[in-house]
Amino acid sequence: MLDKFPLKTLEEIAARVGTPVYVYSADVLLRQVRAYRRAFPEALICYAMKANPSGGVCRLLARSGLGADVVSGGELFRALRAGFPPGRIVFSGVGKTREELDFALAKKVLLINVESAQELEALEAVARRRGVMARVSVRINPDIDPRTHKFISTGKSGSKFGVSFSEAEVLFRRAAASSYLFPSGAHIHLGSQIHSAGPYAQAARAMAAFVRRLASAGIKLSYVDMGGGWGAREGAEMAPPAALARALAPAASLPGTRLIIEPGRSIAAPAGLLLTRVLYMKKSGRKDFLVADAAMNDLVRPAFYGSRHPIVPLRPRAAPAGSFAVVGPVCETGDFIGTDVAMRRPEPGDLLAVMSAGAYGMSMSSNYNSRPRAAEVLVTGRAWKVVRRRESRLDLVRQEC
Repeated sequence: MLDKFPLKTLEEIAARVGTPVYVYSADVLLRQVRAYRRAFPEALICYAMKANPSGGVCRLLARSGLGADVVSGGELFRALRAGFPPGRIVFSGVGKTREELDFALAKKVLLINVESAQELEALEAVARRRGVMARVSVRINPDIDPRTHKFISTGKSGSKFGVSFSEAEVLFRRAAASSYLFPSGAHIHLGSQIHSAGPYAQAARAMAAFVRRLASAGIKLSYVDMGGGWGAREGAEMAPPAALARALAPAASLPGTRLIIEPGRSIAAPAGLLLTRVLYMKKSGRKDFLVADAAMNDLVRPAFYGSRHPIVPLRPRAAPAGSFAVVGPVCETGDFIGTDVAMRRPEPGDLLAVMSAGAYGMSMSSNYNSRPRAAEVLVTGRAWKVVRRRESRLDLVRQEC
């Protein structure tokens, strides 16, 4: 797993930048992009920025020709700053404010995905005030179980996302009758960490039938957006996206429309790791604890989702193997990076790599316990550069009055 990163480069980064630090591989990021391009040569691939909005990562992906999927005005600002063209940006999210809608219209993004009748009304009002036509897409909740963690399942009835097919049809008819709304796309996003193509195939068939029904009523869409969520297991390669492409074929083959997909985690997760240094070793009852300088504020996924990221010493010692709880300094029992982690016993000062941490690591990090957030480094070959400096203690209070 560490062969994606030169060992001496990681040690140099830790020595010069400090730990904890997120390290991303440009080579792996672009390898993931190429895999999607091979599977979807005609689709618009919009990187889901919520996975990792780091400027260094996003600039690289924008230069590679990807579009962006954003879910807030802040992400839209980041996407534009990173160089994603507005015509390749899709704005999603269940709670967009009128200010955010106005910002999106001002920047002329490709599509705005609305998720409720009231949001459609708000978008129409903002477009009327601007005197422009808003290119609107409707997010549909197809009531399909993606068989993933309940916190990242978004396509099942009862979740906050999207509207039913019947309500979507009402919204499209309303948009078609408006002087300020132009119905341009339909959107489905089932969730994240989906490891089977079955739910996608079911969604694609339902979407294709719905788009054909709209066309028969005179509402012809230009885009069919099937979202993202293709799985990338911790410590494993992404499943071949060719299987996803086959599943989405019914939606991709609709005449007069272009497919949009929105991968995020599957691009970024395998490309990143979190470097942390061992502080102390201790024992409590029968459990061996390894206290590191990375904590749940740096990587919350293990505590929040129960994810199990492989944790490996950069230079394993010739010591007996053991099973360790890898924990951080945060004052919570739930502060752990890994439980029952098998490795040769390290010593204080040793470096550990938390693998598959390129997605939803830094983007979900916080200042809990008043801990400055980690630095970020982008590695290209054997060269590397800091793309986000480590926060200082002064940064913690800089916005306070």
